[in-house]
Amino acid sequence: MVDVHTIEALLGVPPGYPPWRVADIARRKRILATWLSAMAAGGHPLPPAAAEHLARARRRTAELHEVGRRLAAEPGVTVIKGARIAAHLPPGLLRESGDVDLVAAGQAALWRCVALLRERHGAVPQTVSVLRAPGGGMHVGVALKWPAEEPYLDKPLGADVTTCAFAGDFRGVPVRAEPPADPDLCSLFAVAEERFQRPFRARDLLDLAVLAEVLATRLGEQLVDVVAGHAARLCLAPELRALTRKAAGWVELPAGWAELAEALAPIATAERASRHPDRPGMHSLRFGLPLDGPPLDGPPLDRQPLDRQPLDGQSRDGQPVARDTLTIREFDGGELALTPVGPCLLVASRTVPQELYEKAVTAAGPLLPPNSTTPGCTGR
Repeated sequence: MVDVHTIEALLGVPPGYPPWRVADIARRKRILATWLSAMAAGGHPLPPAAAEHLARARRRTAELHEVGRRLAAEPGVTVIKGARIAAHLPPGLLRESGDVDLVAAGQAALWRCVALLRERHGAVPQTVSVLRAPGGGMHVGVALKWPAEEPYLDKPLGADVTTCAFAGDFRGVPVRAEPPADPDLCSLFAVAEERFQRPFRARDLLDLAVLAEVLATRLGEQLVDVVAGHAARLCLAPELRALTRKAAGWVELPAGWAELAEALAPIATAERASRHPDRPGMHSLRFGLPLDGPPLDGPPLDRQPLDRQPLDGQSRDGQPVARDTLTIREFDGGELALTPVGPCLLVASRTVPQELYEKAVTAAGPLLPPNSTTPGCTGR
């Protein structure tokens, strides 16, 4: 069972370290509140400031779990990781959350989530990601943020809504749209997929330790076959094996996981050999750089009840703009993504030439409200 000793082992804390030094390591490894919760659950009294920090982290996580619960009640919306992993922790132990991860079965469900987050929390869309397949298929992702309880001290709360469960790395790992039906297996591979975004962190190792125990208990002798089979189908054998071996270097994993790591080795080798840019299922990634203006078809979503908003609207030139889908229009030198949260310039990098940006603003002009202004651009 995961406890304070497990967490300190994952942090690499030598025996006999004073608590203030352990706290410093936990802070740097981004699981301070988790360690504090384990200390409190183990009967160790916390100083008042630390207790308040933990209480605020609990409220933050509870809010994100509630956001996920309410959005998952919408048709075609699934929560991955987050609350599903936290439910397996012992009473009192906190799994910190920075955001809520949601998979929407299509753009209508995705934009409905975005609208609800804007209406209920004043969430601000940060990025719109467009994933396009050579044959014309498309997936969309939207990342949103809203203020934390202590907006000057804590990171904003967030939500990531996508129309695919696993986006891959855009170099050799394809998009896999459908999440595994088993929530624990889905969570396991969602943690492994994080490697495409960043190196594995202490929280990923903790998630693996929790899920390893759950899956070993539930699957028993089928553990190796079931997990290895999913790893092959989801193209994640190298990442899951790396995560498993890294966690096993700090904590003892349940019976069967050492055998699983060995079984993943040839699958991982075959997977690496299959990773090339023209692999079936590969998508190209473009980011939507927001241009000026509120949603294309009317006032901001948080100022008008959703049940009074039409599904479709019109731009100033009279062309219809759908509220529940993203469409792409070409202009001289680039492409615009027309979305329910406003027009975006599709770009491949953070550096955008000034001339291209100005062309995009001109092209988007008929789609913007009459009194909108154009923000400055520092790209070169």
